[in-house]
Amino acid sequence: MSLQSLIKSIRARLEEGAYQNEAAVSVGVVLPILRSLGWDDADPAQVVPEFSMPGGRVDFALFGGVRQPSVFIEVKGVGRAGSGDKQLFEYAFHQGVPICVLTDGREWSFFYPPGEGDYSQRRVQKLHLIERDESQLDATFRRYLQRERVRTGEARDAVDLDFRDLRSRREAQRSIPKAWGSLVGEPEELLVELLQDQTEAISGVRPSSTSVLAFLQSLSPTPNREQPATLKVTEAPADTDISANLVIPARTRSSFASSSRQIAFEVFGEKRTTNSAKSALVEILSDIAKRYPDRMADIARGARGKSRNHIARSPEEIYPKRPDLARAEEIFDGWLIGTNIANREKLRIIQAACKVVGLTLGKDIVIEFPNA
Repeated sequence: MSLQSLIKSIRARLEEGAYQNEAAVSVGVVLPILRSLGWDDADPAQVVPEFSMPGGRVDFALFGGVRQPSVFIEVKGVGRAGSGDKQLFEYAFHQGVPICVLTDGREWSFFYPPGEGDYSQRRVQKLHLIERDESQLDATFRRYLQRERVRTGEARDAVDLDFRDLRSRREAQRSIPKAWGSLVGEPEELLVELLQDQTEAISGVRPSSTSVLAFLQSLSPTPNREQPATLKVTEAPADTDISANLVIPARTRSSFASSSRQIAFEVFGEKRTTNSAKSALVEILSDIAKRYPDRMADIARGARGKSRNHIARSPEEIYPKRPDLARAEEIFDGWLIGTNIANREKLRIIQAACKVVGLTLGKDIVIEFPNA
């Protein structure tokens, strides 16, 4: 029986309430899964039940060909998966075991004991046999528990890699309020323009940059408020998409979704479509540059914004104050266009380029950006 087929049969029994205690979970769930992953539970050199050590014992110890156990598995009754992790970690820490599993048959938590942080922070994956897709369950069980991967050390490397990735994601998550505070405390031109565009799209009136700046600075975190009220950040489980913790207003969410709609435009009589305003901007400027290659310096000067270049030879020239925020694409022969700009500014740049070379916007170049 394949692992996925086995999982389906176990899932059906779990839904029926067939596993009444820890022993039933061990015999009916854990051991069949281990066998499907290549373990011989009749070989004490591979699988040792009730593994004893100083201070206690663990339900199963798996040996990957060395004298020291490679995996500890602690089994609980169905519905009791939340208990026993502290004791399991103490055993694993003293024995130098790199992979720990805590399961009640229905839920499976995979831990990396050598990692930093408390027990919950060392959990790299949590599976639910009833809720997860069989292919996902199959892949995760093989990644962490397949005998050959445990024997070669690949399973340990996978748990270590996943722990480091999770730790990095958590660190990035904790930094979101600080990054937000930096953005609204000293707003960049792009952020102000985007908020002006969105406000105008909603109300029909474009607010002044002064009023937008005042609003953004009112959101800046204070010493007594660690994060803005409009941003919700919580500690995410190992199997949760962190981006789901951002609370975004409904109108903003809809504008994000609509930003991927196709943009129709026309260049020198040729009708085209693209999936983004950015791509349309790059295509239009590239075609103008190819037709007027000697005018690029003039086009760059004409496209310059109030405080920075939009077209230049390097990202540093485009965004000298914050080169780390620069997003640029080549339009012609080493000339770059900065793309992290509002649609209104994109249209202005195209207008400026047309004016420099004597083209007519609306005739030679036809384009209409959303919110521009």
